[in-house]
Amino acid sequence: MRSRRWKTFPEFEQRAAYFDGDPVIAAKKGVNILDRGSQVQAMAEFQEIPDFPPAPKLGLDGLLNPKKALPAETRGQALFFGKAKCGTCHQAPYYTDNLMHNLQTERFYKLRIINGTMASADGPIQTFPLRGIKESPPCLHDGRLLTLEDTVEFFNLISELNLTPGEKADLVMFLRVL
Repeated sequence: MRSRRWKTFPEFEQRAAYFDGDPVIAAKKGVNILDRGSQVQAMAEFQEIPDFPPAPKLGLDGLLNPKKALPAETRGQALFFGKAKCGTCHQAPYYTDNLMHNLQTERFYKLRIINGTMASADGPIQTFPLRGIKESPPCLHDGRLLTLEDTVEFFNLISELNLTPGEKADLVMFLRVL
């Protein structure tokens, strides 16, 4: 799954400001070069330990087993890969494409200067794996979305999906299965 320019997440984080993917911004923030022989290696080794929590309703392909799924979960999966377009970036079985995407949230920001720096939108962020998402709130790269319901509503608004309240509830039911 690691197809990044740098070999480990910690190195990527320290050198490229993970949340916006811009090495220039990382340099402006003050890159703290970690000792590769001990600190980065230890962080990378720990990163290999955690695994996704069990998802008994999913098959090996990452899709719902129809015999185990509730109707709302099945409808949610159809929305996930259909109308809601989540599956475009969050592909089964890990529910990520491991790429950077720009959600273009600047459409919702008013440009202003904060502490002498121009505030801006996020820019590109890396697709987060959704497997186990119910176990790891808050959501989005910076934790701004406290619940799965908030997350569904956020993407409903920025992607202009026009999901109904029932569709949003079904989508959340599916996310809880992951």
